[in-house]
Amino acid sequence: MPGTSRVRSAEDSRARILDAAQALFAEEGYDATPTSRIAERAGVYKGLVFHYFSRKIDILLALVERVPVDEIASLEAEVVPGDVAATLMNVAADFDVWYSRSSGSRLILFREAATHPEVSGALAEMNSRLIGLIRQAVDGALDDPAVPERRRTAAATTFAAALLNHAYWRDVGLPTFELPEIADLLGAGLGAAVQPDAGRQSLTGKG
Repeated sequence: MPGTSRVRSAEDSRARILDAAQALFAEEGYDATPTSRIAERAGVYKGLVFHYFSRKIDILLALVERVPVDEIASLEAEVVPGDVAATLMNVAADFDVWYSRSSGSRLILFREAATHPEVSGALAEMNSRLIGLIRQAVDGALDDPAVPERRRTAAATTFAAALLNHAYWRDVGLPTFELPEIADLLGAGLGAAVQPDAGRQSLTGKG
């Protein structure tokens, strides 16, 4: 049908523009990439770029939407009761699978977050969902209900930061660190018996 063919052609052109922008933004950065370069890489007229995206920033936002952040909340890492470190590494494995199959736009998400609030919001949402996933896994693994709430949250926040930094460093070719060591450290910290006011009392010199 002619109408269907036109729709498919429009979808193909839009996808080619986004694919071209994704490659160029990853290589050179958003600010350094003119729309003319995007059109050239996509093999379309420059006017067609603005037909689908009225502003250049709309291209960046469309690429950010390609990263399936919502899927993070649906990840179901295997919980190992009594072993926080092993549970954290299971979360890391599931996150790595999600990260590997997600769009290459994830690199753009990291690179452009510092200068574009629209992107930093998406990165913050990814971090928030990841913290929630890790916190749920930690709660399932802990066999000591007396571990303070703030320590559970701190462990989840720390491991989320480790996962995101590990993934980004790997993407850009930087030397990475050992996630199992961080998982072991956090697991040991959550398993240690710590009195909430012990540190404060020692600092004030009170018994």
